[in-house]
This record gives sequence, structure tokens and C-alpha cells, in this order.
Amino acid sequence: MKRGDRTMDFFKEYTKKSCSPDEAVGRIPSLSRVLLCSEPAALAEALYKQRERFHPLYLYSMMGFANPEIYQRLYSEGAKENFSVGISYMTKPEAQAIRRGIKIDHLLTHFSNIEEMFRERIRPDYVLCHVSPMDSEGYLYMGICPGPGRVSIDSGAKVILQVNRNLPMINTDFNRIHISEAEALCEMDTVLAEIPDMVPTELEKKMAQHIVERIDDGSVIQLGVGGVPSAVGNFLGHHRHLGIHTEVFTDVMRVLMEKGVVDNSRKQVRPGQSVAGFLQGTRDTYKFVHENKELYFDRLSWVNHPETIARNDNMISINSCMAVDLRGQVCSECIGLDTYAGSGGQLDFVRGVRGSKGGKSFIAMRSSLEKADGTSISKITLTLPPGSAVTTPRNDTHFIVTEYGVAEMRNRTLSEKAKALIGIAHPKFREELMYQAKQQLII
Repeated sequence: MKRGDRTMDFFKEYTKKSCSPDEAVGRIPSLSRVLLCSEPAALAEALYKQRERFHPLYLYSMMGFANPEIYQRLYSEGAKENFSVGISYMTKPEAQAIRRGIKIDHLLTHFSNIEEMFRERIRPDYVLCHVSPMDSEGYLYMGICPGPGRVSIDSGAKVILQVNRNLPMINTDFNRIHISEAEALCEMDTVLAEIPDMVPTELEKKMAQHIVERIDDGSVIQLGVGGVPSAVGNFLGHHRHLGIHTEVFTDVMRVLMEKGVVDNSRKQVRPGQSVAGFLQGTRDTYKFVHENKELYFDRLSWVNHPETIARNDNMISINSCMAVDLRGQVCSECIGLDTYAGSGGQLDFVRGVRGSKGGKSFIAMRSSLEKADGTSISKITLTLPPGSAVTTPRNDTHFIVTEYGVAEMRNRTLSEKAKALIGIAHPKFREELMYQAKQQLII
């Protein structure tokens, strides 16, 4: 069969499977397990319209929802009996919904293991995926945040697609769906949610400067989300021959590539290409990523696997946290029992960097927090607040950073860790922290 004939057959199948969003989701029975990939807003709205027939419908997403057209409906009071939602990495809308009494289950796993969790435990019945238009080979690309979508399809989930011309066609051999795999599709060019990088505060800029002076030319960087990683990216403008190997590709990374600061020339893993698992940013970044062969997106079980990360020399990991105790334990996802994020890939990269020749991992936070009544508390404490999760264990932490400096944790004794952390605490809390450490015979 000639290529043109094959392409025509693909478009015939595409046309045959096309329908409205309501028709597409109308085939999903109550009690089904449904994975939402890359925020298919039209399909989510259709589910909401049909909510009365679900008792409930189990909805899953790797990332918290950024599109208000989705979370305002799924997290509404009128839908809480119809949808049971599970999220791995929660964001502000999830935290706000939980405070209003909406139950959201937390999928507790590292990003490197998220595909295993969906393949072996959750096993979705349906994948609702936001995709870019079909290419001449019959493939549609899984957009901004594919997550565990591909592995769920390979495990038997039925596929329903929202095709959107606004979605970038990412360069990947893995996160794509062939038209023959789709059960139904709808075309709807909804506006993509934009997630710009956070604007760094002056304190975050100070922390970033401590980190940037420890990054050499030719390093391979992973930047998490938050003000400090954004500031680090902004301060790397005079570096040369940097590479990118990261779970999430963001605006600041796009700027570094555009400026030529990142050329990926000294990487060991896919040299010449920036590697990522998913994408978040603004319209400029979505346009930059579209059909860009200098970027490569792959499954998180490979991108975030510590062995993959360790293959890059001079690997640099930069993330943020919420609290650190004097033993070097790091909490990056909650304050006590109140959850604001997830473990994500922080520990994946901390452990991967440990195996990298010349690798360094930095976890940053401001030293203190001002309360509503005008008083302040130290974010470095004797023990983590009750109920806090340990995101990065004390034996894995490398560098902890505040506006007052950098504390090295690797291969240090307990007393050495505590002294180093007290040295970067806010000055007005150092005496009390030292007293508490001595009382507990830590120092």
C-alpha cells in the first residue's frame, strides 16, 4: 500500500470515530476508573454535565488541575457525590477544595514509579487524553502532561481523545497514541491553561545566588517549580554548555535554550537534546516545544529513574521544600497534615544525582515564616511539625539552602548536620535551636 493510501485510511478511521464530547463520554459507565491526561477540558465538562449518572466515577490525574474550567466543576459542592478524585501531585486548587470539605485521595508515589502504580494497582478502565492533531502516520501526541497515560493504554484502558490544534506536538517515541487505538474522539480547540514560572522574591534571589555559584559550565540541570528554581534559571545567563535533564520543562528552561546557554553538548544521556517528562509554562513555551527536535519527552519511569539521571556527569538538581529538621529530614509536600504538593520527583533526582560524577542536589527554603499575627517561626526545627511527611530522608539530603547560606549534609554525622543547619537558620532562632539540640544530646 502506498503512503498516500495509508494516510487516507487513517483519516477515514479518524472521521468514523469523531463525535461530540457528550457522545464520547456517554459510553463510560458509573464506577469506572478514568485517567485524565493533559487536562482534556471539553471531555471533563461533558463528564460534569452527565454527573448525575455516576455513583461515583473514579477520576485520576498525575498533576493537580490548572484549568479552572476543570477544577471549578469537578471540585464543586454539587459534584462531590458523583466524582471520587485521586491526585499524585496536588496544587492550590486541590488544597482549597480539601479545606472546603471536598475529599481528594492522595496517590502516594514518586514520579519514577507512577506508571507502575497505574499499571499494577489503579488499572484505569478509560484514558481521556488531550492530544495534538494527527500526523501522516496516524499518531496523535499526548500533549503537556502525558503522565501514566501510555502505560494505562498498554494495560488495556479504552481511549477517548480531545483533539486540540492549540496543543504542541511534542517530540517523543513513547507518549503518543495511534488512531487505531482510540475508541472515540472529539475536536475542540479549548484554550490551554498557562502556568508561568513564579516571580522570585528578594529572599529567593539570595538563595539562588548561593546555588548558582556552585554550578559549573557544562553541568546538566534539573529545576523544580517555585521561586528559587526560577531565580536560578534567571541567574544562569553567563554559563555555557549547560544541559537539561528534568521531569518538567518550564519557561525559564525555554529561555536558556533560546539564549544558547543550554546546548546539551556535554550530556551523556541523549546529547544534543533537552530531556523532560512533561511540560508546563506559557503560550511562548508551548510554541517553542512544538515539533522541536532539540527536546525529547519520554516516560517518567525512564526520565526520573535514578540510574538514568546518574548517567549524566555534573548533574545538578534544584528543588524547594517547606520544612527541615535538625537531622536533615526534608518535608516538601505538607505542613503537618495539610497537603499542598506531593513527593513528585524530588527524591528521584536527589538519589540520581548522588550517583552522578560531580553531581550536586540542592533543596532550598526561606529560613523563617511570618504568621498572620506578625510573629515569625523558624522553618528549621528540632523535629518536623507533627503529621509532616518526610519527602527526602536525612541520609539522602546533600545541600540545604536558605538566604543565610548553604549547609552540606552528605556524609556528615548527626551533630555535624545539626550545627550546619543551625548556621543557616534565621539568626534570632539559632540560640534556641542550639539549646534544643544540646538538650536532646544531638550536639
